[in-house]
Amino acid sequence: MCPQINNYFFMQRTRIAIAKTILKTTAICLAVAACSLTFVSYKAEKVYADLWQQLGLSKVEGSTQIRESFMYGYLQHYGARNIKKIAVGDRMAVAKDLLNYTRQYVQSEAYKKEYASLRNASKPNPPEAPKTMEQIRKTEIDELKQGIAKMEKAVKEVQQELKKSFGEALVQQKKRLAEYEDPNSKTIKIMYQSELSNHEYNVNRYNKQMKQWEESSPENPMILVKKRLQEVVEITKDVDFSAELTEKYGKKVFVNPTYERKHANWKYAFRAGKDITETVRAFAQQWISEIK
Repeated sequence: MCPQINNYFFMQRTRIAIAKTILKTTAICLAVAACSLTFVSYKAEKVYADLWQQLGLSKVEGSTQIRESFMYGYLQHYGARNIKKIAVGDRMAVAKDLLNYTRQYVQSEAYKKEYASLRNASKPNPPEAPKTMEQIRKTEIDELKQGIAKMEKAVKEVQQELKKSFGEALVQQKKRLAEYEDPNSKTIKIMYQSELSNHEYNVNRYNKQMKQWEESSPENPMILVKKRLQEVVEITKDVDFSAELTEKYGKKVFVNPTYERKHANWKYAFRAGKDITETVRAFAQQWISEIK
């Protein structure tokens, strides 16, 4: 008998690929928190334009993507229909607008509530209590009785040449039933010990999952924000902005194979450029120092 083991699934999210047009024309998607600041605002003709209208996103969609980026550490900017229209010359202003909006949002009560909801949804489920010996006995006896009833009916209906084999099987099933009904049944005791062993395994598994959950989804959302900020500072500390690119199979790749194996967020920083990267790093380091 195999007791069910509770399955725990951490939130899984699809990584969003960056279109070539975005990489060629904007290069401003350097993230705070593993590319979390990926929503772009810009000033068109020196007049501040609405963030979400310019992106082709609603405020709800944009805020959702910021939240998911901080939660999961992956770049989220799907649906930003107008992103390729951003004026390259406005990159610095864009980066500052973006950083300031993101900081304001993740410190809001709305973000805290949404974070708590996502956190609770990913919490592991505790294992069920183990079945008692009598519960196991009853389940096994009930199943056997149902099987015996069907077999008794089959013995009457099968062809003559099969009656003997069916009859022998029926005898064995009835002996088994008698053994299960015995208060000292060895088989039931073995099943019960198996149930206890499985329960112990499930408890240990659950405890490990809870520890992992608490580490990856701390109750205080700012702990995770700080972690994401530290990640981006660490990842972008050694970006070689003079690295050479070449075209291979229709796409730009680094000439240096070591760079080609770098983390995706390192590459995003390279494409964003030195000015934007340093702006984001300075902003992140300042923010880190303020988070207690």
